[in-house]
Amino acid sequence: MGIYSPAVGVRQSTIQDTGFTGPLGFISQSGTIAITFTVEAQPDGVSINKSVSFGNGVILDSPDYLDYFGRDDAIKAIGMYLEGVKDGRRFFNMLKEVAGRKPVVIWKGGQTGAGGRAIASHTGSLARPQPVWEAVVRQAGAVNAATSDELLDTLKSLLYMSPVRGNRLALVGGSGGESVTITDSFVKAGLEVPPLTGKSYDELATFFSLVGAGCRNPIDPGSNWRQLKRILDITERDDNIDCLVVIFVWSAMRMFSREQLNDFMNSVISMKNKTKKPVLAIIPFYAIPEQQQQAREMVTKLKTGGVPVFSTAERAARALKNTMDYYSAKS
Repeated sequence: MGIYSPAVGVRQSTIQDTGFTGPLGFISQSGTIAITFTVEAQPDGVSINKSVSFGNGVILDSPDYLDYFGRDDAIKAIGMYLEGVKDGRRFFNMLKEVAGRKPVVIWKGGQTGAGGRAIASHTGSLARPQPVWEAVVRQAGAVNAATSDELLDTLKSLLYMSPVRGNRLALVGGSGGESVTITDSFVKAGLEVPPLTGKSYDELATFFSLVGAGCRNPIDPGSNWRQLKRILDITERDDNIDCLVVIFVWSAMRMFSREQLNDFMNSVISMKNKTKKPVLAIIPFYAIPEQQQQAREMVTKLKTGGVPVFSTAERAARALKNTMDYYSAKS
């Protein structure tokens, strides 16, 4: 399907927007995935700089585009959808070189036997065993993604979060059972939700009401939402915490005015701008029109402030773990 360069108005499809630019380069062996991914990435806060759909790669193959995108200083991260490579050694060498300069995240099609057979009739690429492919990508310093959502979420984390240097999280928000299940999602992904230090609990005790709330971590603010800035300040200073995750669920947010919600968003953006610890937010979408409108406004506000936002705890956890693994491999 060719080239998509929104800054100059070149498109792969009429459904793609133009007149902007961004930090992401996208390389795809599938035209449909190239178009769909770029359309979905824009409203999710990840703007495209350039994208190419190269199909069978008769003349130019994935290493050529990797080389080009790797040398483009305006492209800060690269996403790829691949079904196979023609010259494995050339691809590995180029991937290792480019991944040493900027993040590269790859979603490999044909992860199953049936998917491999489908590749044969699509691009004619030779299917490789998935464990071998994943090992090659890791050794090159790039990141594997299993789905389109994971690809987008991981790129968003790498572009907009501070480097992730540890796996200990403070989960601020949620409500009751949602706090429990959200905690499970992060722990299952290989992250930790540890108790805070005694100093932090002493600070929280000076104002935090435990009526309908909890502060053990996860922190369920309950009636303490208006103290969100103080809660974030305390958890950010905590020596047991490497990353801050703020969760805005409808059951709590529906109680507040637009002005109060705006104050909450500003507190998160302010924290993101002043700390070296990664900050991210989770805003679920429910099948309630009023909630969906509120969620869209909140997401827009946070994205404009540079805070990555995820729709589920599972997506946030997977992206955060991938980002942590990326920085661990580079250290």
